[in-house]
Amino acid sequence: MTAKSVPLSVRVSDEDALFLAELQVPDAVTPSEKLRAILHEARRRHTGMQDASEGGLLLREMATPARRNVRRCEGKLGRKSDVVLKLYERLPDIMARLIAGPNDSASPESLIEFEKEILDQVCVLLKDFVTVGLTSPVRVYGEENFTAEMEAVMELVELVRVHQRNKKGA
Repeated sequence: MTAKSVPLSVRVSDEDALFLAELQVPDAVTPSEKLRAILHEARRRHTGMQDASEGGLLLREMATPARRNVRRCEGKLGRKSDVVLKLYERLPDIMARLIAGPNDSASPESLIEFEKEILDQVCVLLKDFVTVGLTSPVRVYGEENFTAEMEAVMELVELVRVHQRNKKGA
């Protein structure tokens, strides 16, 4: 059974009309078909971002062209960055969880669980960065920049340790 379609009339700027005319959408040729495809994709993204797992997949999909471009550039230049790779792997899930929000915002437990999930994911990313720093040679584009940033992070970690020791001893 086909859903009933509702005719719409819209006015768009010349710039948007040109964009729509030049937009390449699989199986969509006419402006109407392209607008339906855009609406379908917007609905898919909207509903998908309500669920953190689905949202992670959607965000990863959105980042795929950029990730491919990075890999293409790396191949041409013979360079690799484990830091950039880890960000492409981990950030979509972190952002999707943040966008989806807590499962039940009325419950303190749901907020605690929400925070725990995000904290777990962020700590995995931090561990990934520390692991990259332990490898030799370090696979980053600018080793000096990475080393300087990681030294600053490690100094902060040491300050936290000293603070915690002092707090326990007080």
